[in-house]
Amino acid sequence: MVSSETYKVIQSWIGRQLEYEATNSKPAPVTDAQRKLLEKLELILPPEHSPPPEPKLDDTNWIGILLEYRAARQRVHENVPGGNFVESPGPTIGADQKWYCQVHIDEHSAPFPGPDGGLFPDGSQPYFGRKKDAKKYAAKCAVQWLTAQGYMPKGSSNSGKQPQTQEQQATSQPPPVNGKRKFMASSPEDGKASTSKPESNGSQLSPGSPVPKGMASPFNSDEVSVTHEVSRLCERLGHAGFPKYKITENSEQRGFYSGYADLDLLSLRLPVGVGYVENVLGQKPAREKIAEDLLVHLRKLAAECDEADRQFLARSPPVKEESQALV
Repeated sequence: MVSSETYKVIQSWIGRQLEYEATNSKPAPVTDAQRKLLEKLELILPPEHSPPPEPKLDDTNWIGILLEYRAARQRVHENVPGGNFVESPGPTIGADQKWYCQVHIDEHSAPFPGPDGGLFPDGSQPYFGRKKDAKKYAAKCAVQWLTAQGYMPKGSSNSGKQPQTQEQQATSQPPPVNGKRKFMASSPEDGKASTSKPESNGSQLSPGSPVPKGMASPFNSDEVSVTHEVSRLCERLGHAGFPKYKITENSEQRGFYSGYADLDLLSLRLPVGVGYVENVLGQKPAREKIAEDLLVHLRKLAAECDEADRQFLARSPPVKEESQALV
């Protein structure tokens, strides 16, 4: 317990320091020990006005909802891949560092929280004691705006364990797959044809959407998987052993994967950005999405090579058979 005499001594010293600065128009001298103690005291003193309470956050996985919505649409790598979170330090209150976080999305020029949602009534940006909460709040603001503007269906954020988007609905338990996407082995001349032929009955997996973790591969033993056909086409084009899939897990969202296909020099013959995926739910679905993205382009290249060979043979003179003269 601190005695009143201690407060009086400190108050008297502060008065002398302020009087010195008022008389001399320069900072009052302090020793190193005094400076360090004053800096520590400033950090631990309660603020003059109580800070605003942190916005309430429920158990909804707002970050996961936003990432799944983005993964269903993100196909080509860009500098700002549709969901760019930016963290920055906020004020220090009672020796505790607070944090800001904003997220930029492709559908809106301003970040969230921002002018169109998430700010306090006075226009200030909320801050949080934990970076994770600040990021979660930013994602919540973005999802709510996307829902209000019709980009996401209403009710898609009712449950953090079952986020939904317009293109796909991922549940905690994988739904039964009655219909399967078939990537049938085809001739290179079919390069312009669709790469998939879903059966008319049963559920279908959208090529642009991530597959729930634990879902079985959409290919059975009687079908040629898209990854196998991609490898076979690379070999036909003179690049055996490719592609080599480079897939890594998102450090902040467990179970989401990003990656690309290493095609060696063959990549120079493909459009920029082909074979790159980001934030796909599940490592195997990420691999299959990369292969699916490559398939139509590789078929087209193989068809062009076969056509060039055919034209070369058509221009070549026929081989004359040597007549055997009977003597």
